[in-house]
Amino acid sequence: MKVMRTGQLAGLTLVGALALTACSGNNTPTTNPSASGTGTAGCATGSLSGQGSTFQANAELQWAKDYAAKCAGASVTYEGTGSGAGKTAFGNGTAEFGGTDSLPKPEEQAAADKRCGTGNKGIVTPIVAGAVVLTYHLDGVAKLTLSATTVAKIFEGTITKWDDPAIKADNAGATLPSTTIVTVHRNDKSGTTNIFSSWLDKNDPADWKLGAAETLTWPGGQSAKGSDGVTGAVAGAKGGITYTELSFAKAQNLPVADIKNAAGTTVTPNATSVSAALGTATVDTSKGDIRITPDYATKTSAAYPLAAPSYVLTCDKGNKSAALLKGYLTYALTDGTAVLDGLGYAPLPDAIATQAKTQVATLS
Repeated sequence: MKVMRTGQLAGLTLVGALALTACSGNNTPTTNPSASGTGTAGCATGSLSGQGSTFQANAELQWAKDYAAKCAGASVTYEGTGSGAGKTAFGNGTAEFGGTDSLPKPEEQAAADKRCGTGNKGIVTPIVAGAVVLTYHLDGVAKLTLSATTVAKIFEGTITKWDDPAIKADNAGATLPSTTIVTVHRNDKSGTTNIFSSWLDKNDPADWKLGAAETLTWPGGQSAKGSDGVTGAVAGAKGGITYTELSFAKAQNLPVADIKNAAGTTVTPNATSVSAALGTATVDTSKGDIRITPDYATKTSAAYPLAAPSYVLTCDKGNKSAALLKGYLTYALTDGTAVLDGLGYAPLPDAIATQAKTQVATLS
């Protein structure tokens, strides 16, 4: 792992709305470390609201449920509105933390700093890792391998049939139907779109002409909002394909394609291959928080290249319900990692997780 250490650390995300309260209680945060399963994540009473990225939705749902069950008087709500909306909501004060899969742009950083108050700043902390996968609806095809070049041509609209020679070349010996391909993309400001397009832009800029961003000018196809929206659209569209976080494909019982990485290895997305990919990421702490640049063209043979962290955006100081925020985020980074593999996520690599826990401990 390449690490740039000239600063400090911090930040989180999700989809759907949740309100999970163990029991009603005083809104003044109080700690109760004995309620934690390992003693590393203390409890606090009060309420906490967040919104943003749909990438880590299913992890958030489980964490909030488990934390509320563990910590009497704690209530956590999260609305999955997309990474861009999460950063905006945090900046304008309508959410106490923002979830995002993409780092704040200058104007988003300025809004977060202003919200946090004079002398304070908005900071991001990676909270979980996951895989953006290509999931599809193709009768009779339970296993598929795709290369970046093939995927670029599919979403650019130059490959339109599932039995195209390029797809056949990626899947020697497979029987592929002549079904028309129906691409589905996000229509909201999306960190998942940024991850997906960054991978294509890094690996095949000749065929992928849309660049890398949270929103793109797509040449065609269907669109839907959120990871749940695009995955649901593919579930209902024969010949459909989309990019989404792995847990959403699992929830719809849709198959996911293996990906050929830059080393030429065919890799299945799972906790092990995601962690292997983030092991070659660049970590920058020079801005006073933890900012990770994945290596989408990693040559590590076991690495799944469409792997990325998801963050929380908080204040370094001046957080409302600071004790509850610290307790909840600490829980997510410690006890909460036990549920990740089963949900389709991966824990952060140890070195990054240690930095994240240290940063969360400094929030006030």
